[in-house]
Parts: sequence; C-alpha cells; structure tokens
Amino acid sequence: MPGSSVAVVIMAGLIAAGPVFAEEKNPQEVGRGRFMQDCAACHGAEALGDGPASGALHTHPSDLTGLSRRNDGKFPTDYVRKVVDGRDFQQLAHGSVEMPVWGNQYRRSLGALSEARISARIDALVTYLESIQKP
Repeated sequence: MPGSSVAVVIMAGLIAAGPVFAEEKNPQEVGRGRFMQDCAACHGAEALGDGPASGALHTHPSDLTGLSRRNDGKFPTDYVRKVVDGRDFQQLAHGSVEMPVWGNQYRRSLGALSEARISARIDALVTYLESIQKP
C-alpha cells in the first residue's frame, strides 16, 4: 500500500518536527488575540484607552495607537516589551493592582510555560501594537 507508507512518512516528519506553537504561526494575529483577551477591557478594542473597565481605574489607560507619535515617530519596542512583561520594570499603572504583569500572568496561568513561550506571547503582543500605530 504505497499511499499509506507516504502518510506514515509525513506523520513521522510532523512528529519529529515537534509542536508548532500558535505564537510561531503569525505573531501579529496572535498578538491581536492576546490584546483582545488581555488588554482590551481597559485599553479598548481599538487600543484608544477607552475600554469598558477604563472608568473604574485610578490611572486612565493609554491610547496605545500613539506610542510612535509620542516617541518622535519611532515605535519604542524595548520600552513597550518591558512594560507589558513587567517583571523587571515598574511603572505607575503597570505591575500594580490595576494592571497585571503579563510575564507573571502567563507563567502562572499556564503552569510550566517556558520562558521562550512567554517571550513569544509578549513579542506577538508588541508586534501587534506596533502594527496599529497612527501617525
């Protein structure tokens, strides 16, 4: 049965390659999903700082579409990554009870999630934020 041997070879190759994580497929799409799940309640679906929970916060969420504009036209990738991760960076609204430190949240919520997977999630979110910048 030549067809079945081809299928076995293909399956063996897929197994040997290991799992493909969602974060590795399309970072911008994964980042949008992370944003909608983790950030939109406060920052709003369009990232304008007008999410349904924004009025209950002591510190009003930022308009995340203007990060580049507020940084002389250049997206502040390292800064945004540090703020989102939060584990080695403290800012008034980030890392407090008002905003979870997503590096820690990803670690806790998914148990044995590796640092590489945590980093991939944060990088995907940062990639998405960069893609929605307005002039």
